[in-house]
Amino acid sequence: MAKVSIKFLSEFKNVVGMECVEVNVNEESTVEDLLKHLCDQFKEPLCSLIFESKASIKRNIVIFINGKNIATLDGLKTKLRDEDQIILSTPVAGG
Repeated sequence: MAKVSIKFLSEFKNVVGMECVEVNVNEESTVEDLLKHLCDQFKEPLCSLIFESKASIKRNIVIFINGKNIATLDGLKTKLRDEDQIILSTPVAGG
């Protein structure tokens, strides 16, 4: 088992009602597995915020693991390790 911490920002924080949560995942779990687990745990409206359909996530989600955007890693197939710190957010603009 690996323990990862998830920090929710922007809309995620509002939907989940908390800023952080720790989750135990299997050793071979991926980011995609984690998102499905969070959806099972928190239900709607989190699922609608994450998933376009059961097979794909929405494009406007930004996910970081230990400060690195998963787009620069293996995307949704990025494997999780014990003590990883994940940030879930939607793009934020301002000026």
